[in-house]
Parts: sequence; structure tokens; C-alpha cells
Amino acid sequence: MLTYVFLSGLHRTLPFGELRALVEGEGLPLSYTLLLDQVVLLDTSKRLFRVLEGRAVLSKYGGVVLSVSDVEEGVEGLIKVLKDSDICRLGGFSHVSFRRVKRYGEVLRYSDVVGEVVGRGEELCRRMDAPLLDIIITEGLVIAGLRMFERDLSRLRERDPQRRPVYRPGTMIPEWCRLFVNLSRASPIRNPVFIDPFAGVGGLLIEACDMGMKAAGSDLNPEFVSGASKNLRHYGCVDMVSVADACRMPFVRADAVATDMPYGRLTRSEGRGIKDLVECFLKEVASVIKPGGYVVFAQKADVEVEDLVRGAGLEVVERYINWVHGALTRDIFVVRKK
Repeated sequence: MLTYVFLSGLHRTLPFGELRALVEGEGLPLSYTLLLDQVVLLDTSKRLFRVLEGRAVLSKYGGVVLSVSDVEEGVEGLIKVLKDSDICRLGGFSHVSFRRVKRYGEVLRYSDVVGEVVGRGEELCRRMDAPLLDIIITEGLVIAGLRMFERDLSRLRERDPQRRPVYRPGTMIPEWCRLFVNLSRASPIRNPVFIDPFAGVGGLLIEACDMGMKAAGSDLNPEFVSGASKNLRHYGCVDMVSVADACRMPFVRADAVATDMPYGRLTRSEGRGIKDLVECFLKEVASVIKPGGYVVFAQKADVEVEDLVRGAGLEVVERYINWVHGALTRDIFVVRKK
């Protein structure tokens, strides 16, 4: 099934990275991908809609592709391909959502496109109980499709750091915690054992739990571990957090690992500097993660991480630059055990 996904414009590469990670982690079939500015077309299973609706942070909405036409063909060209599409067989449409990415295709105006489509409602099987018709203009193309999912991040607000029983300054918001878990290819079906060895007060573990994973974690700070336990129990999650050094993990194996490790400062872990901590963490996680498993972590951009990754017998699969604030930029690494 040819599907479209409209991506967030929050970051240039992370939205597609998360989408790809979810497809791979859930083992969805994938035979065709066209990456456009904020839009991805891919041939996959309709199960993708359930996965994205329940888990995605940076995929805003999507559905079944009806047509792809050239902007230069104008409104009449769009109407023609829509009439030749499966729109009626799929139940028609109710309303029209028009989206222009940046300033692409300004020759096509909102009023002309929406007015003509709605005006041809009878020909295009318009029904009030049908899905929304998306018309998206990007990179000289007009993509039309029936929307089958839409993300809803409002439910994450109940898990904002300030609303948890135990709050720790600097804790990642639920969206970023969820994104890290998703990048690790963790899946409640295929890769259910998720580990966070720098758990803090449990932000990543809470999101992994919410998505159906078996989540366990550790931290060197007993106060953080106590806070993580309280937070996990508050959200109905199993409390599997212990006091431990990330360089000597208490875990035998993991299907996926994601963590928000310290960066840019000395750590409490036996007085190690940050580079030493990264090195020993990577060597330890390489002994725990299953072959082919993924590890996600972030580190300050001026720390030379890639040589340490290779030295631990892992490989860098993806690297995302993430500006935090001021002069602080950190890189998000997705690494894999060979």
C-alpha cells in the first residue's frame, strides 16, 4: 500500500530517522521510499498507521496516497488524477486539508484548489463520514491522500517532568524520551527488553513502559533511583530500577538501549571524565546488547565519540546534530552491535 507521512519541521533529519526506526523496529515491509521536504512516500503495510498513531513524535499525520501530480498541471490536473484514483472505492472524503511546505508551488492557491475539489464533491464521492482529504504541495509535486492517522501529543502532558511525583531539573520532556526509545528500534513485539543505564528519575523508562516494552534501568545516584521508582509506580509501570554503575551494568541482555547520559561535566562515576565514561559505557553496553541491537545516546559535539564506538566493537548507524541552547550542541548517536 502506497502511503504518505507528513513530517514535523522541528529538525531537518530526525523526523525521517524516527519514521525509519519505527518501520525497522516493528518489522514492517518496505519496498519503496521517496523522501521529499517534510513528506515521505513509502510502500508498506497499513499497520504503519497504528504504529505511528501510538508511538510517533515527529510524524504528524498520514494515510493512503490517492495521486501524485505535477504542480505545473494546475488544479485541473489535480482533479483529473483524483477522478482516476481510488477515492470512491476507498469511501470518498469529507473535508479538505491544504498544506504547502515552505513556498513550493505558489502558483496553486488555497482558494482555487479547495474550492474546486469541494465543488466537484459529487464526482469525488464526498461524504461527511469519510476521511479527511490531504492535499500537500512540496518540491513541485501535489500529493493527495486520505488521512488514516494523526498524532496526538497532548496525552504526554500528564507525564511532563514537573507533573511527576519526583522532579529533577534538566530532565528530558516526554517527546524527547519517546524519540530516543523509538530510535533504538525497541518494539513491544519484536524487541521488548529495553534498558536505560543512566535512568535518572525514569523519563525514558516511563515512555518505554507506555509503549508496551519491558523496561529496566539503573543509575549510580540512589536518590535518582528512588525517584525513578516512585515515578514508574505512579504511572502504573513495573519498578525495575537499581543502583548501579553504567560501566558495570546489572543486566544480562538487552534488545534495545537508549539513555540520556551525562555530558560536558565530570560525573560521579568514580570521578571519571566524560570521555572515559563514554568509553567504558560503550564497552559495557556492547557486552549486553544482542547482536544487531541498537543503542541510542547523546553526547556533547566536541567529544570524539566515533572512535570509541568502533573500539567497543559497535558501528555508528546514524548521527544527528541537536542544538540545545546557547553554545551547547550535542550529537545524538544511533549505534549498532555488528
